Amino acid sequence: MKNLLLGHDDQVANWAFNRFGYERARYDMAVGIVDDGSLVAAALFHSYNGPDVEISYYGPKTMTLGVVRQLAKLAVEGLGVSRITARTAKNNKAMKKGIKKIGFEFEGVRHNGYGKYDALMYGLYGANLAKLAGQAVH
Repeated sequence: MKNLLLGHDDQVANWAFNRFGYERARYDMAVGIVDDGSLVAAALFHSYNGPDVEISYYGPKTMTLGVVRQLAKLAVEGLGVSRITARTAKNNKAMKKGIKKIGFEFEGVRHNGYGKYDALMYGLYGANLAKLAGQAVH
C-alpha cells in the first residue's frame, strides 16, 4: 500500500526534479508517495491561490486511485481548495485517459505549455472533487 510522506517538502521536490530531470520550479507543497519504505513518486502542489491549486505528479506507473483520493483529501482539507487544476502533455495518452476516469474535466489547450509542446488542461471541482476527497456530496 502506498502512503503519503508529508513535511519533507524540499527533499521530496528535489528528489522529483533530480530523478526526472526537470528544472527546479516553485511549489507550495511537495508530497512524497512511499511504497514499501521507498519514495516512488511525488506530487507537487503549486500556483495555490486559495480556492484553486495546480498539481503536478512525478512517478510513472505509480498513481493509483487510493493515492489520488489521499491527494484530493489533502488538497481539500489541508489547503482548503474547491478546485484542483492539472495539466499533461498532449502526447501523454495514459494520463489523458486516466485523468478523465477520476473526474477531471477537459478545459482546453495551453499552447506551448511545456516549452515547444502543448499542454492539455483539466479541472476537478464541485461534486467530483468532494466525492474523490471522501466528502459529503450536496
